[in-house]
Amino acid sequence: MILENPESNVKLLTPIPDFNDSVAKILNLLNNLNSFLLTTHINPDGDAVGSCLALYHYLRQKNKNCSIFFHSPIPSNLRFLDGIDKIKFSSDSGLVFEQTDAVIVVDLNDISRVKALRDSIEKCNGVKIVVDHHLEPKDFADYYLIDTTASSTGEILYKLFKEDKDINWTAPLCEALYVAIMTDTGNFRFERTDGEVHRIVADLIDFGVDPVKLYNVVYNTMPLNTARLLGVGYSNLESFYDGKLVVMSIRNRDFLLTSTTEEDTEGFVEAMLSIENVVMSILIIEVIERNEIRVSIRSKGEFSARNLALNFNGGGHKNAAGCRFNKMELEEVKKMLVDRAKNILNP
Repeated sequence: MILENPESNVKLLTPIPDFNDSVAKILNLLNNLNSFLLTTHINPDGDAVGSCLALYHYLRQKNKNCSIFFHSPIPSNLRFLDGIDKIKFSSDSGLVFEQTDAVIVVDLNDISRVKALRDSIEKCNGVKIVVDHHLEPKDFADYYLIDTTASSTGEILYKLFKEDKDINWTAPLCEALYVAIMTDTGNFRFERTDGEVHRIVADLIDFGVDPVKLYNVVYNTMPLNTARLLGVGYSNLESFYDGKLVVMSIRNRDFLLTSTTEEDTEGFVEAMLSIENVVMSILIIEVIERNEIRVSIRSKGEFSARNLALNFNGGGHKNAAGCRFNKMELEEVKKMLVDRAKNILNP
């Protein structure tokens, strides 16, 4: 769930279309159009990957032509999902986009977050559809299925699919939805994990999902090199404000030392919240090839990760947010974040 500095002047979507009306319209499009291209934000997380794959499996059972294009690699703990081999990675996919009836963008609220795929999407003559749950969506598509109170995009897709009386709740589709919901709720412990989320998950389990298997694969299966990277991160851990805030910095040299990439940091920022007395954690990653500093923020209770990210043109949810900095040094970014965090942790 990493968000970035907005790179476009696209206006906010106001008002957000009625959810039930949007469900009916988008189901009609999914049933009547023939070819679809699915994509999501840079550095895809479990909700992004799971939602794209769930849509893919749904459309394929209706015999639709369907392609998936991502800008960034997929974290290793998600590569077990059925259909992962169908995902393509390309910054030059204009021809594919031009030939599709519809582009469906999931789990993002700003076109700038697709990075190199943006130009192809904007030039595409097909219908543009957004399915998302983030606050303050931008106006860049033709149709929107948005619920900013939902726990995840996976939850929204479940509600969409449930309105289709002919759906076949296959194992690949249900596992993709479960992973989307599980990961974006922090394994069902974040604020938006309400009774409705558990009822949805119960349905998916009744359809055959094995929650023990999926938890173990996503959260309990870590490659040795990733464990070494996490160890390096913990050795660099810094504590501030009487232990309320911890900051982990991972530099390019750390990736080289452990033969890992930034995708291998998935879950690091959440893990820090388990440290005693910590109410906010910040993961700062140096990405040399993009001359970028990527920041992920998590928090507990009333302490708002989003409010911290908003100071730097980032965004997200109350307890899970992020931002990016270009052409800045990691230490400079860290100082700015720690200084601004003081107002949130000690109001």
